[in-house]
Amino acid sequence: MRAADALPAWNPLDLQALLRLEPVGPSTFRSRQACANARGTVFGGQLLAHALIAASMTVAPDRDATALQFMFLQSADPARPIELEVTPLQDGKRFASRHVRGTQPASGGSAARLVLDAQLTFALELPGPAHATPSRAAGVDPARLPRMEDLPAETSDAVWRTLGYPLDSPALDLRVGDAAQGLGLDAPTASLGFWLRTREPLADDRMLQAAAFAFLSDWWINFASVGVHVRQLERDGERLHVASLNHAIWFHRPLRADQWLYFDVQSPCAGRGRGLSIGAVHDIDGVLVASVSQENLMTPGSI
Repeated sequence: MRAADALPAWNPLDLQALLRLEPVGPSTFRSRQACANARGTVFGGQLLAHALIAASMTVAPDRDATALQFMFLQSADPARPIELEVTPLQDGKRFASRHVRGTQPASGGSAARLVLDAQLTFALELPGPAHATPSRAAGVDPARLPRMEDLPAETSDAVWRTLGYPLDSPALDLRVGDAAQGLGLDAPTASLGFWLRTREPLADDRMLQAAAFAFLSDWWINFASVGVHVRQLERDGERLHVASLNHAIWFHRPLRADQWLYFDVQSPCAGRGRGLSIGAVHDIDGVLVASVSQENLMTPGSI
């Protein structure tokens, strides 16, 4: 790739710009900017969001995103655009389903690298019986909780030394009540509760808000499976290599990613180099708006 073709730098306070895609065909879209993670590859949340945006651009605007099933296949280079090809799977009276395949051009004339594979479902709002589990964070004002970047250095250092995780994101506002306990550093438990939203307001567009939620849903839910091991990793002088393997989102109702969302995440199992995290997401009013799950790689590597 020529230097002139490299993606421009992204302003992390402009999430909407990152999520915009360039149409290059009736069902093919290309990324314009990239968000790099601490390992220098494309942040998984960007891939999730782009798959949702690409698919949504091929369905009727009266259908909301209801489900995303996603496979992270190969790491993506932030300097290269990602091309997303959308294939219709279903266009019914109530539901529309899409398959999205994301590739990056390879160097030296070799075949394009397949970086993601996803299936998404969109649906009309339909009548029917309803129920939902209540939020376990009722009455909490997340705006009064400390910001992650203001937590004691000991907390962030322990997480970085053992997992290579930064605690803060320039695009996202993440908060926990008792940081040491909430991050598994005291009284370790394979669960995690935190509040999360975008730092900047977003346009009043339901699909954009859903895509922004997909972006932030990849930030910290897998910590439920790895955080419980931080203290033991410190004692053993080890560090885990952590990476997302697959991800799922169920949208129960329209939501706003630029307003506070409470993630109540449990990890029922970890072993054989993999960990599973499952979360319920409530809005500030305690309404269950989404459910998420993620399986992640978690295997030791020397510090």
